[in-house]
Amino acid sequence: MVLEIQKPRPIWQIMFSTHHTDVGLLYLITSLAALFMGGALALAIRLELFLPGSQIIADSMTFNRMFTVHGTTLIFLFILPFASAIGNYLIPIMVRYKDMAYPKLNAIAFWMIPPGFALVWLGFADFTWNAYAPYSVISAPGPAADMWIFGLKILGVSSILGAINFIVTILKCKHPDLPLSKIPLLAWAYLTSSLIMIVAMPTFAAALLMLLTDRLGVSGFFNPARGGDPIAYQHLFWFTFHPEVYVLVIPAIGFMYEIIPRFSRKPIFSHGSGVAAFILLSIVSFASWAHHMYATGMSFTEKTVFMVGTLAAVPASAMHVFNFLATMWGGRIRFATPMMWSVGGIALFFSAGAGGVVNTAMPLDFITHDSYWVVGHFHLFVMGTIAFGSFGFLYYIFPYVTGRMYNEKWGNVHFITSFIGAVMVFFTQHVLGLYGMPRRIFDYPPFPEWVAMNQFASIGAMLLGIGAAIFLVNMIYSAAKGKEANMDDPWGIGGKYYYPYQQKNPHH
Repeated sequence: MVLEIQKPRPIWQIMFSTHHTDVGLLYLITSLAALFMGGALALAIRLELFLPGSQIIADSMTFNRMFTVHGTTLIFLFILPFASAIGNYLIPIMVRYKDMAYPKLNAIAFWMIPPGFALVWLGFADFTWNAYAPYSVISAPGPAADMWIFGLKILGVSSILGAINFIVTILKCKHPDLPLSKIPLLAWAYLTSSLIMIVAMPTFAAALLMLLTDRLGVSGFFNPARGGDPIAYQHLFWFTFHPEVYVLVIPAIGFMYEIIPRFSRKPIFSHGSGVAAFILLSIVSFASWAHHMYATGMSFTEKTVFMVGTLAAVPASAMHVFNFLATMWGGRIRFATPMMWSVGGIALFFSAGAGGVVNTAMPLDFITHDSYWVVGHFHLFVMGTIAFGSFGFLYYIFPYVTGRMYNEKWGNVHFITSFIGAVMVFFTQHVLGLYGMPRRIFDYPPFPEWVAMNQFASIGAMLLGIGAAIFLVNMIYSAAKGKEANMDDPWGIGGKYYYPYQQKNPHH
């Protein structure tokens, strides 16, 4: 895989370009800005919870606003745009086409993100990223809540346009010599996650519209005082956002499929089972939305259906993990920074999944529902798996994008601080949940166990912050002053042999 390295160009040339690598770069920079902004809010939240009582945040309303924007930013403005960045960069190259199928639509999809970003941050709504009714209908103060709704509307349309572009590029623009069964697993990851996006997103679009008209007093879909049903909002929300969790994680698994064979110096153990697992996950993702709603009074039969639907995701995820481990088995592994992030991500993926199986069992879910256990589980997925896969891939693609190498030693330091920090924060949050600490609270009683665990978690969060600062300096410095990369083989791991299905590619 070789990208043409151009001489530096003026910024306006990149901004107004529709070429896939330029649009990818814009997505990349925007998503990293969101990562640091959302991460700063996370650090503020952990500092606040370091001790009982108010530390640095004035009141509970401000606290709620901060973590609403924290969650919204990291999901919709970091993880999704980051996946779009990598997809834009690589999918046309992987299917051997000159650009994305609809270059102008691609640029439009990107340029919808800054206004959505601005609405979320200028409003600072307070109803968490779920915006659960009836609070979001009756009490959440405007205009912040309305700005959030409009911002998410814009970001949702952007996601759908991007998904259409990926699907058409992969299915219709791939080289005639390249059968669908032979395209790289990263391209399969984008195909399946884009299909999920197109099916799932319209439900949330409808829910947002209903929420807005409820807030304007025109309708009463979710307002019990007007005969509405707040639980209906949860069904609409989770019908989009349970599949959405897979939209977030599938590209990260695709990143690992790119990195692990490369640094194990072996072809992937089973291309076919990777494809099958992606397809399976995209179907199963729609069978489990109401497992977020065990405590909302569904019948036992309904809950059992969703319990089975949730457990069906386990074999598909296990197929990926097995594929990774079988590829590494007997390989001559080079633990460069991208590989370290991938292996760390697999370990945390396994841990997050094990915690999720506990939530699947109804009696255990009732114990952990709305406690810090759920916070730990969710964050172990999004930070421990998705962000780890994303960081690994960012290091992996860095020489191809900039023509220079990052500093390997500081990349390792970034990984080690982040891995220790992630374990400290998110494993501790699981235990805090078992000790009965509810989530979404600004202050807590001074139980010695709670205080100790919150402090331990907050120190872990500081480590994550330190790692992120090291990462930022390493990236900026290396992009300008790093040593020039050998574009054929930046890590010295040898041979283009490991992409046998791409050998006809003129880029190789």
